[in-house]
Amino acid sequence: MNYLEGIEIIQKYTAGTSAEPVLEYIAEVPFDGEGFADSLDAIGGTNRYPDTFIGLLSFMSFMLDQKKFINGLYEQALSRYEELSAITAKRKPNEEEAKIKKTITDFILKIEKDFEIQGLADESLVKELNRFAFEVNLLGVTENEVRQMRLPSKTVALVEPHLDKNRECFYEYKKLKDTMQRLIRIADYILEDSKKTA
Repeated sequence: MNYLEGIEIIQKYTAGTSAEPVLEYIAEVPFDGEGFADSLDAIGGTNRYPDTFIGLLSFMSFMLDQKKFINGLYEQALSRYEELSAITAKRKPNEEEAKIKKTITDFILKIEKDFEIQGLADESLVKELNRFAFEVNLLGVTENEVRQMRLPSKTVALVEPHLDKNRECFYEYKKLKDTMQRLIRIADYILEDSKKTA
């Protein structure tokens, strides 16, 4: 992973522009998923997050990966909802169809709210990374120096509230995973029956 390239991308970010290029880069940063998942309870208890530049990027990459997985389930649920809506467009939905459509709608709205929370937190983190990159003047640093770089206590304090929001989203996603997978399976059974009677 070329972290000097990442620094260039972070430095190009300016207020008012999209944080997406920075987040796309961060999403490619390697992370220890099992390690982060296991340590989140301890992080919450001691309010300590990674205090290195690479550690922060890795944590953000981990969270973007969690969001990507949930987004896949979100898209599947939305697809089932649209299929059911198409089938019931010319007739009144039966009780099962109406109930699953309502449940899918409720969960879609919940996921969208979580995505909004993480999106705002990620944008704020990109702003803080950009501020850090300019304040410590990273021009001319080597790849090896970047890999060993620690964040100043000021930066750690500024990013912690946004990492707290990410942590909240992690637990929301954790709860949603099994529920969404089950909901999609139920929707598939109902769709199968609906197609037979369509």
